[in-house]
Amino acid sequence: MRSDLAIATNGSAAVNTIKGGAVSPLRGEVARVVTTSWDDGDPFDLEIGRVLAERKVTGTFYIPIQGHHNNGRIERAEILTLDSGGFEIGAHGISHPNLPRCEPRQLVVEVEGSKKRLEDDLGKAVKMFAYPNGRHSSRVIAAVKQARFDGARTTEMLACGLAFDPFSMPTSIQVYPHSRLDYVRNLARAADFSRAWGYVTRVWPGSNWVKLAMHLFDRVLARGGVWHLYGHSWEVQEHGLLNALGVVLDYVSNRPGVSYLSNGELARMSPVLSAEPLVCGEGRPL
Repeated sequence: MRSDLAIATNGSAAVNTIKGGAVSPLRGEVARVVTTSWDDGDPFDLEIGRVLAERKVTGTFYIPIQGHHNNGRIERAEILTLDSGGFEIGAHGISHPNLPRCEPRQLVVEVEGSKKRLEDDLGKAVKMFAYPNGRHSSRVIAAVKQARFDGARTTEMLACGLAFDPFSMPTSIQVYPHSRLDYVRNLARAADFSRAWGYVTRVWPGSNWVKLAMHLFDRVLARGGVWHLYGHSWEVQEHGLLNALGVVLDYVSNRPGVSYLSNGELARMSPVLSAEPLVCGEGRPL
């Protein structure tokens, strides 16, 4: 993985270079960004890392302190392997709870405790958080900010905009065979009814997640934006999705004029990427 990543705009050569998280954007230009994220710290994360690395695509692995879904938790040595391979490691709570339902003291333990444990393992700062199951509230966001994270990712889908709150980072597509109704429910839960309507009226023909992922990436290529793929490695393994994942990554990787960033790099850029709340690269929903 490259330590220096660049924002290339309008299909031109790279013009904005990111080193150590510092960003010097060129105003008035539209970025095209690919990022990925992976939740739950399953041992199969290493295989996901291999698939990503083969295509020079980076991403962020969000790892809870305790194992999740009865599959066990990735070992410390394996976390260090992902870290040394250039992948970002993010926090995902201690026990993967519903954070808005946590008592104040438990909320602090889940957010700040998970950060400290991972930082002790890695020997460096952990700057990103993913809300377990995407559940968050204003109180939870405040706790994440208090813990000095740079941002936090949700599970909202079908977003490709350049402007977003780094503590409510949305995604574009999940590696999972969702039904069409699942996407509508996801957006309704986020109270993003305009994006839900845009999906129903214009994107609905994408009959499976692979076609939808490619469609959203094409829109980012054409108009600028962020294409954010997320998933759970245990679901990729359980549902036999590794080959389909490879097809999608082959489609989006090694594209000129596209920057491949971790979630943390994207979060630190988000306030300056765009002044317009674009969705899938347009000034209107989907």
